[in-house]
Amino acid sequence: MLTNEYPVLRRGDGIDYPELRESVKLLQKLLIELGFLKEGTTLFDRWIGRSETDEGQFGRKTEAAVKRFQESRSLIADGVVWSYTWDALFKAKEATPGKLRRHAVLRIRDGIDYPQLLPEVRTLQDLLKKEGFMEPSEPSDGLFGPDTLNAVKNFQNSRGLVADGMVGQETWSLLWNEPIEVYLPYNNLISSLNLDRIIASIPYRELHPYAWESIPLILRSCDINGVIDLGQIAYILATAEHESRLGQWMEELASGWAYEWRSDLGNNRSGDGPRYKGRGFVQITGRRNYTDWSGRLGIDLVNVPEKAAEPDLAAKILVIGMRDGTFTNHRLGQYIWGSRRDFDNARRIVNRLDRAAHIAAIAEEYYRVL
Repeated sequence: MLTNEYPVLRRGDGIDYPELRESVKLLQKLLIELGFLKEGTTLFDRWIGRSETDEGQFGRKTEAAVKRFQESRSLIADGVVWSYTWDALFKAKEATPGKLRRHAVLRIRDGIDYPQLLPEVRTLQDLLKKEGFMEPSEPSDGLFGPDTLNAVKNFQNSRGLVADGMVGQETWSLLWNEPIEVYLPYNNLISSLNLDRIIASIPYRELHPYAWESIPLILRSCDINGVIDLGQIAYILATAEHESRLGQWMEELASGWAYEWRSDLGNNRSGDGPRYKGRGFVQITGRRNYTDWSGRLGIDLVNVPEKAAEPDLAAKILVIGMRDGTFTNHRLGQYIWGSRRDFDNARRIVNRLDRAAHIAAIAEEYYRVL
């Protein structure tokens, strides 16, 4: 194949110059097959028909993938597809064996909540040690905890990837330095949920407009953060309905002065009560919680507490907080997993047993519909 038959491509081609769309499609196909570009994003994104890569359009993600490929072949990493880059792409494709290594997409708590993924996480840990991102003395225990998460993020940073701690095709391919095939290890539950049916089941019709905005965000956060147990999803939705009416009340109606000088909430300065009153789908409250989530999300909620009411952030706080037990040290997996659905005591995850039976009944209905 003569690579000089292919045009020089750069960012904007296929967008500003539609006649180059087919050439960009070929480029993207090669990059995907070689493991340098992802074909899609989460199950939720595919559910609503959104793809990470606009086929045939040379955008930011395609440019970043070209640079990673060029770096892997010791080429000038300028993101422009010259003839020598085309040549290297076709040679890499020809050298790729018919059967690729296959790995699961991994995320934090794999091997812990999902013991069947212990071997996959062990392989990940061994590769991170080989690359110098974990100490050789650290055990390859197959448990994807905070230490493994930090190592993954540091590796991703070093390779110019988004440091989200998710081990997908790009991360696996760069760890192995070869194309890798990946698969989603969980059942494809979230993408099969019927959003119309879920929202139609909510008895309060005035909540439906809010539900259409909030429930897709919450389900997407569940997908991204590995919460795929239907009982857990049902209880998360029930909590959001009780605490914020699925987004109708993203800021507590009360003034917040009742929380002033509450040491258990970390309110140790004048005005902390109203400043850090409840916000978001789960209504986080108090300087301590706002400080904690600032660190977890890398966003300054201490000086700008109103951001906790933004739906995207609020969905992350709701799902991750309930999954990991950040609010009260009680977490979803303690009460709800598989056939065990202790919806009453699950209220301890957020607020002792306040209105526990009422929220449990809401969760039962969501579970029935799911």
